[in-house]
Amino acid sequence: MTTFALRGLLPIPPLLIKALLPPALASSTSNPIPKDAAPLSSPLNGPLKTRPPPLELPPPKDPQTSTIKYYIALGKAYATFYKTGAKAIYTNFRASQPIQDLIDTKHASSIPAAVSANALTRSEFQLLNRNWHDVKRVPIFGMVFIVCGEFTPLVVIALSSVVPWTCRIPKQIEADRKKLEKRRGISFRNLVVEPPTKKGVDSLARMQVLHVSWSLGLSSSAWDFLGGQYPGLPTWVLRRKVASSVEYLEMDDKLLGGPKRVDELEPEEVRMALVERGVDVLGKPLKNLRADLTAWLSSRETAPVERLLLTRPSVWPVKPQYLSDKSS
Repeated sequence: MTTFALRGLLPIPPLLIKALLPPALASSTSNPIPKDAAPLSSPLNGPLKTRPPPLELPPPKDPQTSTIKYYIALGKAYATFYKTGAKAIYTNFRASQPIQDLIDTKHASSIPAAVSANALTRSEFQLLNRNWHDVKRVPIFGMVFIVCGEFTPLVVIALSSVVPWTCRIPKQIEADRKKLEKRRGISFRNLVVEPPTKKGVDSLARMQVLHVSWSLGLSSSAWDFLGGQYPGLPTWVLRRKVASSVEYLEMDDKLLGGPKRVDELEPEEVRMALVERGVDVLGKPLKNLRADLTAWLSSRETAPVERLLLTRPSVWPVKPQYLSDKSS
């Protein structure tokens, strides 16, 4: 099984993160840790700055408004959004360093060991995970922003994999989830292998690891056109990606603290947690989303992550409450 770790995070100096940002974005950062550094007060919710900032667009254009002025205002709104998102990456990186130092010195640089020792809250765990996701994407996204400027929103819709999470606009997030749910639905219809009853990725068939990869968006859809009957990346690559995701989910489940604490999560944190677990979220009321996550955590008491990833909530050991009500 692979080891989930934020490899290479600590050696990157904060000034290098700033240097990798294009000038337009880097100018919005500062060396000291701001007073509003990624908040760690909530033990379950990821810090607010690990999520995209609000996107404040100008009012819809009316006949009296100049078209040029409107699009200038629109471009400024997007530029402000991206600057704020880029600043959050730097802020989160600085805030994550004491946590990473603790893991390095007391837990041999092993996040699983720190989680097992109850040395991290979920908020701290998510700060490390999400910020490393974003830091890796700074160089390429910076290049896109330099080249495209105010046209960046039109380009990144098709290049979500290179965009840091803090710089993803709402329309992009919704489009990504829509694509993922469509891909997941197709995969479930083609999945005919019996789900496992025991823990372990090594025993999964190729179709099963391929399904998890599709369901969680672990690889680009461009690979779907290669490989014949079962397209995609080589099996050993898929297995490694799935094993890493399973290990991450096992740690996140532990840090969530059980089904009774789901109500403590903010709405977007619930959605993000479900997307990471291969559960559809679009068009569902918040009550049902919380029921899905509650059912996942309840089912985890008797079922491994692998089994839940390969089945719909309707056949989990513990069904979501809204499905149980329908069947009764």
